[in-house]
Amino acid sequence: MGHFQFKELGSICNYAKEKYEERAETKRRRSRSSSDVTMEVGKVQPYGKLHKPPTVQSLHERPRKKLQKRSLPTLLNAPQPAPYLFVLEYDPYPYNTKPSEFLGVYATINSVTAGAFRYGAYTFSREGLLDGSEYLSPTGRIKILSHAVQSTGVTAAVTERSRKEDGELMRLDIPHPGQDPRVDSLQDVSTDKVQETMFLAIHEGPQSAFCIGLFTSKSLAWGACLKDKAWLAWSDKLVEEERSIGEKNMPQTSARLVGSGRHAWFVRAHEVDGKRR
Repeated sequence: MGHFQFKELGSICNYAKEKYEERAETKRRRSRSSSDVTMEVGKVQPYGKLHKPPTVQSLHERPRKKLQKRSLPTLLNAPQPAPYLFVLEYDPYPYNTKPSEFLGVYATINSVTAGAFRYGAYTFSREGLLDGSEYLSPTGRIKILSHAVQSTGVTAAVTERSRKEDGELMRLDIPHPGQDPRVDSLQDVSTDKVQETMFLAIHEGPQSAFCIGLFTSKSLAWGACLKDKAWLAWSDKLVEEERSIGEKNMPQTSARLVGSGRHAWFVRAHEVDGKRR
């Protein structure tokens, strides 16, 4: 029985050897045929007749984007940032019992600080120690507020008090000889030189006051007052409305807010680094 097993093992080995030799021979033939083709390609071929003219296949090239020269905006065309001015606000003791008062408009931090000392400031408050924007005075506290100067926006016609000239009543809604020329609020205002007189739009309540904004004209400030009043009337009920002309021909209006007392909106003019007009 062992004899037959050795015989079968020998036949298997012979079969594997034959297959290995066949694969080796096949590889040699393939390598020989590839080398022959390479040699034939390297030989100089005789000239032959072309049946068709050669065609050149050109790839589609995307047109290159030309570099566009971007002109830098000139200083004249570039929008100029709105200048900021400082406003002094005085809040008397005890707090939140009386509306605050706006003392003046200043161009620099040095001038507004000097103005605070002129109105009695002697030391920083607890909040002022953090940013230097609030002082204490013997009768209250003085705050330094920063506001952007607004030269465009909603305007409202300001009706001034009628005055007499040569004994006759003079209408103010029509131009007269010798009057100052009218300035359109939407025209370009140069920011190189700070305007001497600024107009504050103020909303005053029974216990506090709020500066709506700082404007270059009376009509702009008055428009801001009426806009702020309209927002309040949209959410709450206003009754007993009144409108009049205050001192220095400054417009003002007031109304009673149901459940919150009487509120007033008015315009105040201040000279920059000076006193109120």
